[in-house]
Amino acid sequence: MAANASASRTPALALAVPAAFLIALIAGLLSIALVFGAAPQGCSGSGAVGGVNGKVPARLAPIYIAAASRYELGVKGPAVLAAINFVETSFGTNVATSSAGASGWMAFMPETWAEWGVDADGDGVRDPYDPQDAIFGAANYLHDSGAPSDWHDAVFAYNHAEWYVEKVFRYARQFAANDGELLEEATSLACLETTAPNEAVAKMVAEAERLSQLRSTTEYVYGGSHGQSPTPANGPFDCSSAVSHLLQIAGFGNPTMDTIAFSSWGESGPGRWVTLHNKPYGGDAHIFIEFNESVTPPGKRFWGTSGFVAPGHGPGWIPESAFSAAYLSGFELRHPPGL
Repeated sequence: MAANASASRTPALALAVPAAFLIALIAGLLSIALVFGAAPQGCSGSGAVGGVNGKVPARLAPIYIAAASRYELGVKGPAVLAAINFVETSFGTNVATSSAGASGWMAFMPETWAEWGVDADGDGVRDPYDPQDAIFGAANYLHDSGAPSDWHDAVFAYNHAEWYVEKVFRYARQFAANDGELLEEATSLACLETTAPNEAVAKMVAEAERLSQLRSTTEYVYGGSHGQSPTPANGPFDCSSAVSHLLQIAGFGNPTMDTIAFSSWGESGPGRWVTLHNKPYGGDAHIFIEFNESVTPPGKRFWGTSGFVAPGHGPGWIPESAFSAAYLSGFELRHPPGL
């Protein structure tokens, strides 16, 4: 369980970073990049993170990786997070409050959660019973407790017992991809390959990146989140509610719309930085977003749900190569006001 670290050592304190604040921070960094004509300093394009193997639930793997990347836990980070999750709550299947008072997906003591809990999904609530919030909170706590430079002390801070440290490390070795070798190079949210011209576009790109990282764990749901304005942070989404969500994040104050409503929303024609491709009627009605080449690289040219790239899954990046000119010609073009 995540104990109050003051009982044994005092890690450097850090405030939990809600997703909304993180998006605002990214917006500022990307605006700086525009002014100085370069990527934010310290963003070389990627940071090394480890991976997890098939012994870990597939829907949780991207969360462990994203949390480890966000809090710079290095190669061992995802596997250690998975191990703690398994030891504490069997991957969230037993979240009953312990006799010591620890609760939630990662078994946080209330006072520890109050200090290090994170609103990772951006719904405005730091919830230890939400897997994203809890796993990101654990990553935050481990980082401030010494990881990745001192994994022993970091895990010991989580639960002050040597047997616990040994057990977590044993499962971490079992869960690590390629026996703990480097799995992939993950790009953190603060180091996107983008140059945003203003805060609204920066917020859209940051949120598009966040949801894209979750795509493999989400499902396309027809009618998902319609009737809710704003949409829930993680949907569920169909094509039009996903686009509505990104515009809401940017601050347009729009309701959650369907493709017909989008046909009269915003301004006609392509935008300078953001364009909406909309086919409002018929059985193949669809909408997705295009970011200008000055904003995102070719591999992240379009964003939305896609039967071409990820059939049955939620929204994410769509490469420029996915759509032919003939396919794109069947859509009406509109853009958000001012963009």
